Amino acid sequence: MLRQASLLILLLTVPAALDAQAPMASVCTAPPESFALKHRDLPVWQLSGAVLFTAGMTIDADGAPNAYGPKNKGLDLTANARGAQGWAALVTSQKGAPVRQKKGPYRGFYISTTSLEQPDVPDIANPKRYIDARTISYIVLPRNFADRFGISLGDLAIVFNETTGRSAYAIFADIGPRGRIGEGSIALAKELGMPADPRSSQALGHITYMIFPGSAARGGKRITPARIRSTAAKLHRQWINESTFCLINPS
Repeated sequence: MLRQASLLILLLTVPAALDAQAPMASVCTAPPESFALKHRDLPVWQLSGAVLFTAGMTIDADGAPNAYGPKNKGLDLTANARGAQGWAALVTSQKGAPVRQKKGPYRGFYISTTSLEQPDVPDIANPKRYIDARTISYIVLPRNFADRFGISLGDLAIVFNETTGRSAYAIFADIGPRGRIGEGSIALAKELGMPADPRSSQALGHITYMIFPGSAARGGKRITPARIRSTAAKLHRQWINESTFCLINPS
């Protein structure tokens, strides 16, 4: 459940140097909606144009050039690159076999994909086309959750770890399996001060996700940590202005 302490932290964890933005013209808040997961129902809040929920977090290596390899030599177990319909996180040949990198420091490793892709790399067999989990803080959401709440690939987010008290800006970069929620990249886990081994690390709860629907960048700019932080920080300040007004004037 979204705790009041988490909400207050989200209101306060923004650098004071950011210029204030005009409040968003949106409904302040509404009762939480219930979103069905495989084993439970997840309360989801919509507050001042943002979507918030609290869950755990498993670690995703997808998009890293060394994420998966033959005989489990990658950052994650190769089995985690498979879905119900076969390989789900790898570039495959016409026969359905994983394609291996032919050159570079990770020659022989498979080419790991993400749903969001860099706009300036047209070659699907180039590992640089995908969002590198080692360097970019990203979150993973099931498609039906994103569709229900109007969230698109590339939308920005703030993630808060109640256990460590640390927060990080992130981007929605990968679509995960239906019925599960709470997954982030290696880089995001490190920013949140938690273990970041895709094979074994996870937080069982106390991770609050706040996503800004409609915030994806336009114009084909390359996705970088600096651009994510800069844009998400401005959105966060704007959200603070609106949410503070709502808390003071709840009607």
